[in-house]
Amino acid sequence: MTQVDIVSLKDNADPAGRLRLPIRDDSGMHVGDLQCIDRSMLDERGLVDDLTTWRNQSMPFFLTQFRATEERTRRWLETISLPAADRILFVICDHGGNRLGNFGLCNIRLGAAEFDNVIRGRASDVRNLMFHCGMTMLEWMFSGLGAETAELHVFSHNEKAIGLYRRLGFAVAESLPLRRTEKEGTVKYSLVDRPDANAGFDYLRMELPRESFRQVHPAALPTG
Repeated sequence: MTQVDIVSLKDNADPAGRLRLPIRDDSGMHVGDLQCIDRSMLDERGLVDDLTTWRNQSMPFFLTQFRATEERTRRWLETISLPAADRILFVICDHGGNRLGNFGLCNIRLGAAEFDNVIRGRASDVRNLMFHCGMTMLEWMFSGLGAETAELHVFSHNEKAIGLYRRLGFAVAESLPLRRTEKEGTVKYSLVDRPDANAGFDYLRMELPRESFRQVHPAALPTG
């Protein structure tokens, strides 16, 4: 697997040097970019507010559910996301720089990485935007990072997300039982043995090997 210095990408302080992954539609037209949230972006006006709003809108689909605040989001960016060597978060932007959502990776390791924080925050005129973002991310994972397997986790009742992931080529590898607990306004779902589950839905682990991606989307990756 290619040894990409993830932390160095996020430590970038020059907007001109920011990692941007081009998003292309079915015709190959450039419709936007996945822009890495790095230190040059951290103080952009409205960024933390957008991330906070989108997190709250999508809270029911996270293992840990709470009321996000701008202070908490900024602290997470500064102390967890930016310093981590195994995760990276991108903002989905159109040609005008308007932020439309976020799309990240976590558990980046030798041979694999996992989709993380996949959120459509605003509507846009781009048809099938999240599918095209997923294609962009998978191409970078397999070609840029050299991953052999893409992974993700999703609640089994999140049918819209599962439909998107199946279109990209993912298949369910495992269905994991969950237990729901609540304390001081925070809801947590934990992996447990089946007899201890009470959530009413499972946590699906989905996988997409590089070669399967190539078969489903033969034009996406170079053959060399």
